[in-house]
Amino acid sequence: MKHTFIVKESRQLKPHERSMLHSLYPAGQLPHHFCLPADCYHYTGWFRNKPVAAVTVDCKDFKTSHLIRLSDTTCKNRMMLSGLIDQVLFQLRLEVRHNTTVSVTLPTDAPGNLLNGFKDIGFLPHLEATSFEFPFVPYTKTTFDQWQFCIEYPETHGDWLRKRNQYFWLLPGAVPLTARALDMLHRRQTIFYSLKWKGTVVGTMYGEIKQGRLYLHELHIVGQKEFTQEGISFFQQSYYDKFKKTELMSVTATSMQTHVLHALYEQGARPTPSSTYTLLKYLTPARTD
Repeated sequence: MKHTFIVKESRQLKPHERSMLHSLYPAGQLPHHFCLPADCYHYTGWFRNKPVAAVTVDCKDFKTSHLIRLSDTTCKNRMMLSGLIDQVLFQLRLEVRHNTTVSVTLPTDAPGNLLNGFKDIGFLPHLEATSFEFPFVPYTKTTFDQWQFCIEYPETHGDWLRKRNQYFWLLPGAVPLTARALDMLHRRQTIFYSLKWKGTVVGTMYGEIKQGRLYLHELHIVGQKEFTQEGISFFQQSYYDKFKKTELMSVTATSMQTHVLHALYEQGARPTPSSTYTLLKYLTPARTD
């Protein structure tokens, strides 16, 4: 009897098949995939009537910004993962009318079969993002007359987004942030900041405050390492002055931001084990109308 590899979308699974997905994920970590938005999908690969691979496909920005994001990837076998994602992207490519970026972000300690499964089908490692613990250290400078630290509000989010997206390929995720994604972040209490020098925006960042700690999920400053270090030092001082109870913050920076990494180290940042790889693949139109 020949066994066939079958791809199923989770909304189509029967109740007993849904329960079998627990075998793919660590105990208690099964993602909630059965109340997804209409433009998000969870696909599973089945072999010998057992689930062997799974991936979530976010198509919210597919038609408007030509982006597809993959997440919640797991597998029993790297070849099965490659087969699942290859089939899913083949079907999506039939709908591609513009060059489209497909991204996936994996923890650096993920099993090797996950990373290699993506490489097998043409995904290329683009950057590594690392989280740093960043203390509010003493300052050698008492004044920063040329600098401003600004919190952005909804009416200025569009300007912030344009500045941020000028350098998207350097930042965590390595894809443009869309207005829709920004709005979703705002609804989750994310705070957006700009750093200005002589009235000109030279840096963008966003994050959230949880349990007395600032988590900067993204930070970028344009300039040489000395300029960047001064900007980060000013940000440290400004934030400490506004939130004196906050003694530490977590900052994420990528391997593409060498000047930011240098400045963080100079200012006392310590890398944590929390880091990720972002891999990219590009889809071209299968046909033109």
